Amino acid sequence: ALHDALEDTLTRRQQAILLLNRRGSATYVFCRDCGYSLRCPRCELPLTLHLRANELLCHACGYRRNIPRVCPNCGGTRVKGFGTGTEKVESELKGVFPAARVLRWDADSTRAKDAQDIILAHFRQHQADFMIGTQMLAKGLDLPLVTLVGVVLADAGLNFPDYRTAERAFQLLTQVAGRAGRSQLGGRVLLQTFQPDHYAIRHAAQHDFAGFYSQELDYRRQLNYPPF
Repeated sequence: ALHDALEDTLTRRQQAILLLNRRGSATYVFCRDCGYSLRCPRCELPLTLHLRANELLCHACGYRRNIPRVCPNCGGTRVKGFGTGTEKVESELKGVFPAARVLRWDADSTRAKDAQDIILAHFRQHQADFMIGTQMLAKGLDLPLVTLVGVVLADAGLNFPDYRTAERAFQLLTQVAGRAGRSQLGGRVLLQTFQPDHYAIRHAAQHDFAGFYSQELDYRRQLNYPPF
């Protein structure tokens, strides 16, 4: 669906933004068949893969376990670590759409003086068709030709050992969605995810602030997380 939408955007001579949160380069372990991510049985936080020790570790309480050969949820055998970043997405995109002009906006591409302003100016002047970036492009940009926002891995931010991950993911998804359709051209947002039923993604897709707030508070109350 995202491939077709990008192709359509190119044909219409409009622009697209692709988001992959930079924190998605951190590795976590999940099942490629059902989307189940391995979590600590005590803290309910995602387990982090430590390759040197070849084990999964909870950074909150110290719980350790071996990497399972099969998924505890569905029995699938495609249990793997995930680690990618904006550079890989840029490379893939250029391979799929060789005629497209692509910009990347992340911490690495903006190290040089004034690089951030230059990249944004080029995109505003339609010197690029697609811009790939991290959370820095989710806020405050008003780009009339952007009619498509694609989130490459919407659940990347959900798999970090912090009880606030769902809130931060919801916030980021709703913010980046606001970059599309800021002119009479209209816009659409596509979220790619292995966990389409996760409440943060589901409520973000529906732009349902009240629904997310209610469910997140209930979750924190059950586990005695702040503000409880």
